[in-house]
Amino acid sequence: MTKSWEKYINKNILKNELKRIIEDIWHNNLFSYSVVKLKWYENYFRIRKWKIRIIFIKKEEWNEIYAVDTRWDVYKWI
Repeated sequence: MTKSWEKYINKNILKNELKRIIEDIWHNNLFSYSVVKLKWYENYFRIRKWKIRIIFIKKEEWNEIYAVDTRWDVYKWI
């Protein structure tokens, strides 16, 4: 079973760009993005691309994608 953010990416028009961003997050190549730490949440970070927000959890060895959605709906996942 796929995660909800994977379903969102597959039906989005910008799926190739989003997949590239997610691969960069997994490989910890974040220097070309503006990464913002979410207030009140430890180790939760956000990357914005157009109206889409990608929220991920930063861990020592790798990063975990938590949610990918529009700016109006992404924060309901937290």
